[in-house]
Amino acid sequence: MNTGRLIFFGLLFICTHIVGYAQQQPIQPQPLREADVMLSKRVWRVVDLRQKKNKVAEWPVNPVVKVMYDAVVSGQLRPYKDDSLRQFYHLEEFISIGVDTVYAKKLLNPNEDDGLYTVDTIIERLNPAERLRFLLIMEDVIFDKKSGTEHTRIIAIAPLYEKQVSGISLGLIPLCWLRYNLPKTNELTLRNVMVNSLMYNQGNVYQKKTYEQWFEQRLFESYIIKVSNPYDVFLMDDAEVKRNGLMALLKAAMIARENAELEQDQYDH
Repeated sequence: MNTGRLIFFGLLFICTHIVGYAQQQPIQPQPLREADVMLSKRVWRVVDLRQKKNKVAEWPVNPVVKVMYDAVVSGQLRPYKDDSLRQFYHLEEFISIGVDTVYAKKLLNPNEDDGLYTVDTIIERLNPAERLRFLLIMEDVIFDKKSGTEHTRIIAIAPLYEKQVSGISLGLIPLCWLRYNLPKTNELTLRNVMVNSLMYNQGNVYQKKTYEQWFEQRLFESYIIKVSNPYDVFLMDDAEVKRNGLMALLKAAMIARENAELEQDQYDH
């Protein structure tokens, strides 16, 4: 009888704990007075999930890219076409993105050397865990002169995939854009999904950690590819960089250092 009670209360505790956890809501950032914003810039940065520090987000049990993809397929999130976050794909359009067409030759007479064959068309749907290895983050960097601090707020995230046509790679392009924060409407955001999506905690496997914490605590490694500018060009297209990859990385590092120095100058004053 005592054993039965222990099992009952144990199951009750687990169910209560899980339900309570699943209903978590993200804490929205405090609004800033426009008069307190000394400087604001929009930054685009790439997170390479293959890097050692970011590999934790490819946890096979619940990879971050699969969380994003499944949230769109299930109808929880809108897949926007670009970073303006205005037009979005319908579900049928979204599912067709990244589909590969493979042509396989099949011999008509395997036992004869007549060279006759047929061509089978194989349609392969996008596998997010295998094809989505990069994330493109769009965020606002805001300098608050009242507190002398820098605030970085993620606006949207786009999984990147390698587009191929007839086996030829056309480079990495956004699969779609997912609104992360500060929605203009009451639609569900990626942050609402992430706050209830568990990830592997390298520091303590017994402590729960979510992808929302991973993004908000800036635990990922990334590099800047674009900063808001009058010509709306990426760093690689900058006249000083001249499409040199190393120069682009150096310029991105210089931008990050300037941001840090600007924040430190506020404390000095």
